[in-house]
Amino acid sequence: GKTLYFTKRTPKYQLWTILVSSLRRGSWSTPQVAEFSGQYGDNDPFISPDGTKLFFSSNRTGPGKAKYDFDNWMVEKTPSGWSEPTNLGPQVNTASQEYYPSVSGNGTLYFSSNREGGKGSGDIYRSRVINGKYSEPENLGDLINSKYFDGDPYIAPDESFLIFVSYNRPDGLGDGDLYISLNRNGSWTAAKNLGSKINSSAL
Repeated sequence: GKTLYFTKRTPKYQLWTILVSSLRRGSWSTPQVAEFSGQYGDNDPFISPDGTKLFFSSNRTGPGKAKYDFDNWMVEKTPSGWSEPTNLGPQVNTASQEYYPSVSGNGTLYFSSNREGGKGSGDIYRSRVINGKYSEPENLGDLINSKYFDGDPYIAPDESFLIFVSYNRPDGLGDGDLYISLNRNGSWTAAKNLGSKINSSAL
């Protein structure tokens, strides 16, 4: 709780950069560009519950990747800082957009994508870690995803609940609202709008 990673962008969305600030003697330090960011479009930083990995989305190129679409990437904690960024690979990423990674305590990855075969203009997917590798992502289904845009997931460390954003649903209070789904013995409950104490008529 003493280190904050966040995204700052240019006004016209030409560039996204991940910055870091530390809490020192009760005050936050002046944000600096994260050591792995600053040259490409990087955003959506998420630190794993154990603090050993940082996931983010980026439009950088990499081995076997020439197209500048957004993919999910990862850096790992080392004694001297963060490792070189690693693309999460073709099991997770496609030629479409993958972004907003969120990771549970057991390493399961939740993320947004507008890949083919989805239910709307953006869906939420889950990829479990099996034998040290990410499995084929699964769409979270009709109780969470809709014919609208669903994305930006936050998964609880124990996977007991999922919070995400959805745009233009009929029960929405604004342009985009936050929804919650509970994990009941491995099954997700129907997504519920978090209501007027959280959501408003704004975006």
